[in-house]
Amino acid sequence: MSKLLVVDIGNTTTKVGVWEDGRVTGVRAERTSELPDVSAVDTFVAPLADQDDDAESPLDVALCSVVPQAEARWLRWVEVEGAAPFAITGEGETPLRNRYRRPEQLGPDRLAAAVGAASRLGTPVIVVSLGTATVVDVVSPDGRFLGGMIAAGVSTGLCALADQTAALPRVDPRGEVRLTGSDTEECMRSGAVIGTAAMIEGLVARMQGAVGEGAPVAVTGGYAELIGPHLRIEHEVLPHLVLEGTALIWEHNREGD
Repeated sequence: MSKLLVVDIGNTTTKVGVWEDGRVTGVRAERTSELPDVSAVDTFVAPLADQDDDAESPLDVALCSVVPQAEARWLRWVEVEGAAPFAITGEGETPLRNRYRRPEQLGPDRLAAAVGAASRLGTPVIVVSLGTATVVDVVSPDGRFLGGMIAAGVSTGLCALADQTAALPRVDPRGEVRLTGSDTEECMRSGAVIGTAAMIEGLVARMQGAVGEGAPVAVTGGYAELIGPHLRIEHEVLPHLVLEGTALIWEHNREGD
């Protein structure tokens, strides 16, 4: 029986896990920049790729990448391993009907997260992805991916402030957050974290007005656990939605074949 490795290659972080029995297990994460070549990829994946009891079982790999250069390294690794690769694209077949006007421009991570959220929470569903960018996407009640909104991510906004001003410092968003910051770093951190939470609340309210007031909200991405406690809306933090959606898209296409 084949084993599926699922890989989420983001601008900042790469995650890999094993899909079995309808869930992702053994998730490992590393900075994408720390996987510069096939050898580094092999070392990163080895604990998962080697844990199968049947050493002769074929290996399938489903990739969801927004970093073309990194994806190319992973595909070279897959070729060396003799595995069967599958890459998610914005134009590919999924369990959802894609209504994005230009699907070739759609980040596959957005589509995979939407598929994962719809599987977990049903439709309609709103997906908040908190990473290098802050993205709010929506799936309609009848299972159509409609698109959504993209804004600067938590760290991206803080870096822009430091780069575009003469006096503001670089600030790590992961630190104490107060409603009223008492120094410049606290003010910047609070603005980024609480400001992102407030923005999400407003965007979700508008989305729910369009697709249904009871539409559940899935929150994912590297900053999900940082922003989640500051959200004053009902939501569920699901950190591995992209991996789950990638596996479900792979299964959908395999069944289609």
